[in-house]
Amino acid sequence: MIKIRNLPELGALVKTIHVKPIPQLLAMMCIGVGCLFWNSVSAGIGVCLITLAVFSIWLLPDRVLVQCTPQYLVLYNSNDRTDCALIYWEDIVQWQYEWHASSDLLVIKLVDGSSQSIEMYSKRSIAKFLYEFAPGKEVKNNRIKEEQQA
Repeated sequence: MIKIRNLPELGALVKTIHVKPIPQLLAMMCIGVGCLFWNSVSAGIGVCLITLAVFSIWLLPDRVLVQCTPQYLVLYNSNDRTDCALIYWEDIVQWQYEWHASSDLLVIKLVDGSSQSIEMYSKRSIAKFLYEFAPGKEVKNNRIKEEQQA
């Protein structure tokens, strides 16, 4: 754990993952605009979609969850918003994405025996970079294996 102000220069930033899914909200707004011109019933649905998207974009808070560079991963999961966890890719022993009812967790086990976890909202947003920079270190979730066998 280090202070955010002490992070090394993020020169070659590959990906930043935010809490708010801006591209999906903009797509929802565009679908809502399209619904306005369809018919009167879909116009009501369009107004609701536009209202919800605008509310989410402008009024709900957003923050950075994770930043990836070719050298390391930064997790902003601390209760103190001025702290973050800097994890070098070679320090990762294994990682697992866990699905839960309230929110999903990305759990990373490190060489020193400690582990870091962060709430995530989509495996797709982070898995690509973990497969690329920490290959072969994923621990498969047992729940998926059980569902596939049934």
